[in-house]
Amino acid sequence: MDIQAKVSQLEQRRSEIESSAGQNLARERLAMLFDEGTFVEVGAFVKQRPTEFYPMSGAAEGVVTGYGSVDGKLVFAFAQDSAVLKGSISQMHAEKIVSIVKMAAKAGAPIVSMIDSCGLRLHEGVDALNGYGKILSAFSKIAGQIIHISVVFGTSAGALSFLPAMADYAVAVRKSEIFLSSPAVVLSRLGDAEAGTVEKAYRDGVVSVIAETDADACARVQEYINMVCDVRITEDDINRLTPEIAGIVSQPSYDVRDAIRVLADDGRFLELYAGQAANITVGFMGLNGSTIGVVANNPAFDDGALNAAASKKAAKFIDFCDAYDIPLLSLVDTDGFCAEKDENIEDCSLLLSAFVYADVPKVSVALGRAYGAGYLSMCAQATGADIAYALPSAQIAALPAETGAIFLGDQKIAQAEDPGEQRQALIEEYKEILSSPYEAAEHGYLDDIIDPATTRQLLASSFDMLADKSAYPFA
Repeated sequence: MDIQAKVSQLEQRRSEIESSAGQNLARERLAMLFDEGTFVEVGAFVKQRPTEFYPMSGAAEGVVTGYGSVDGKLVFAFAQDSAVLKGSISQMHAEKIVSIVKMAAKAGAPIVSMIDSCGLRLHEGVDALNGYGKILSAFSKIAGQIIHISVVFGTSAGALSFLPAMADYAVAVRKSEIFLSSPAVVLSRLGDAEAGTVEKAYRDGVVSVIAETDADACARVQEYINMVCDVRITEDDINRLTPEIAGIVSQPSYDVRDAIRVLADDGRFLELYAGQAANITVGFMGLNGSTIGVVANNPAFDDGALNAAASKKAAKFIDFCDAYDIPLLSLVDTDGFCAEKDENIEDCSLLLSAFVYADVPKVSVALGRAYGAGYLSMCAQATGADIAYALPSAQIAALPAETGAIFLGDQKIAQAEDPGEQRQALIEEYKEILSSPYEAAEHGYLDDIIDPATTRQLLASSFDMLADKSAYPFA
């Protein structure tokens, strides 16, 4: 047989495999994600394995694997198709996924897991179970090494629900399901009607964002890759003044995202985990073309008070930025930690530890209240900040003025003719002296007190200066 005949045979077999296996949904979703004509399929000829309980043979597996370009950047992916045996994971299905994970790791490129599966292929028994384990092991090993983005298009059942939870960024289409235990079982045993819903996964921080359609989900992934994996060209003047900052932070219960957008290149801010612990805001912004990770107290929710949920959310984000060398900006405005029923002190400590151990450039700006354990946890000079700034309106102290004044002046208040008037006078004195940012600056605990209008300029200069930061020898 001559070479042309061999080529024709190849094309015929490829067509037969694709048509017998289905895989239409998987290919459509991959086409939505990758630049046109760039996707290269790997492992197309891997077949389903017949078993005693399911003697089928000859059909390709219900997962498509390969690589291509997303806005010019190398990205690997696998896409499951529920039209093929409900997207169930078999031995060979798992081998295809593990193989593409290894390729991505060798190339040092992001991988996208596109999930639509009912779980294990039961008629393969322990072989399928072992394959499941290999998938989870592979993704565990790449954590912190290459970026893993997960998209749930349909069902993410059983241990497969670990993948979006393990991912650095997870998107779920609103119609999809994510569950470890069957929602029907959870409903009957615990009465939880929300089990398995995307909305619950969003509130729990399992997924970062909810998309309305498959195309919307792919667009969110493209946006993330562009923000995190690329240096962007911006025409936004690095010397642009930001007088708006003063007006924003002077408002009661302001939304810190408004301030972040003022500081960011072209006003672009990609928020993550917005459905979880809204009292702290995390996400990415551009600054002079570079990506900066932002951790900010948000007074618009619970007055910006910290708690265990906020600490865990922010710590997870800080660890990601540290793993991928993304500088960190901390924007501080909090009274500290709020008292909660069944308070978990260990979880509350995670935020402070994450900032302390992160080796990337870290800059903090006290926008308003910076009190006690809350300020220390948000990256004060003593807890990891390479540069610590404060606005003139900031209040930096061990305790809020309302509390500190009572501790220091309880006798004066008790002996005063008008205790209420005396208390207020002591509060103002506490703010003026002990909470003043000048007090902190005079003791060397701030690098500067800055005009809000120059915030963007100074942040750009600071991060540029810290670009080649190396680990502090003493550390």
